[in-house]
Amino acid sequence: MKRIYYYCDELNDDFAGTKIKKRQLPKDYKFVRTDGGWKFGRFLVYKVFATPLIMLVSSLLTRVKNKRVMRGYKKGGAFIYGNHTAYLTDAMNPTRIAFPRTADIVVNSDAVSIKGAGGLVRMLGGVPVPTDLHGLKNFSADIEEAAKSGHWVAIYPEAHIWPYYTGIRPFGAASFKYPAKCGVPVFAYTTVYRRRKFSRKPKKVVYVDGPFFAEGETLKEKAESLRAQVYEAMCGRAKLSDCVYCDYYKIGNPQLASALNGAQVAARSRGKKRVAMLRELAEEFTEINAEENKQKVAASKV
Repeated sequence: MKRIYYYCDELNDDFAGTKIKKRQLPKDYKFVRTDGGWKFGRFLVYKVFATPLIMLVSSLLTRVKNKRVMRGYKKGGAFIYGNHTAYLTDAMNPTRIAFPRTADIVVNSDAVSIKGAGGLVRMLGGVPVPTDLHGLKNFSADIEEAAKSGHWVAIYPEAHIWPYYTGIRPFGAASFKYPAKCGVPVFAYTTVYRRRKFSRKPKKVVYVDGPFFAEGETLKEKAESLRAQVYEAMCGRAKLSDCVYCDYYKIGNPQLASALNGAQVAARSRGKKRVAMLRELAEEFTEINAEENKQKVAASKV
């Protein structure tokens, strides 16, 4: 039985379900640390222990195609952008794609807010986004310096996880200012979902595209050109998905969407019959909501 998600806002709705309380990052926070002791510790944790394990597990869970486009670019830094549709594999893909370069992965600040685990997340490549405008300057400087020093910086421009989503959600050009400033190449990596012969759960295939380079005179023009190239590549690859494992329905009311998602979780824990009843109710409401939207559009044109 398919999992159903109800959403209201493609840009801000998140289905990660972590419910972690974010901690405020200090104003002098070092987003990508470069001191000697930290670099040695990260080498042991990331390069010696984690990378071999990530490469092995990732190869069992995901197939990466079109890697040839990266030939000749592993001598320096780069930015890589992916669609955000999984938990474990999205955490591993940057390390596998960037190998043998070091991967820095831009993550939500809640990833480093877990007591006792924040340091490990950072050693594994996690770079938290700033929690306020004061940290934005240091954040920008740190990831740009990381790319210039040879790291591959991974960004999920959709920002929020939508499990097994087969489309590409809209995203802006803000995160593309970093490679536009650095002048380093940009690659896109898109996870698509393909049907299995003997399992309902789809297999994951990641396609790498690029390299893309900034075009234009101003920083804004360069960032927008990179965003357009990456978005087009992702949309093209997303069409290769031939299996829908989770259904997504748009609901006009955010409170109702949240309530339906919560009710579905509760129903799934109580039995399949209640799940079926909830699905029928939700589908009926979706049809009514769609009809109301059509009427509103028609009324606005009068």
